[in-house]
Amino acid sequence: MSKYDIEIAEPAERDLFEIGNYITKEPLEPNIAKKVIGKIGDAILKLEELPFRNGLVSDERLAHLGIRRIMVHNYTVFYIVSEAKTTVTIVRIIYNRRDWINIL
Repeated sequence: MSKYDIEIAEPAERDLFEIGNYITKEPLEPNIAKKVIGKIGDAILKLEELPFRNGLVSDERLAHLGIRRIMVHNYTVFYIVSEAKTTVTIVRIIYNRRDWINIL
């Protein structure tokens, strides 16, 4: 079984930064921010070996684009798998209560 490379798109990098920044500043909990970011990172790294374990999103338009998702605490990591390039691209990381269909 070959490993997939992980790529993080710029919007997802920005999302991750904003998540860490929000948790650190709003509730003033830098340790919680580190834990949440770490768990998101761990979930993303697991995609190297099993990128197809998560199904396509329920939205037909986005599923047609090949967008899959992982739920990590209060956040959803959206990603696309390229079998040809053996690459997983992290598209966005969005708080679960946001309207992700319109964001993506």
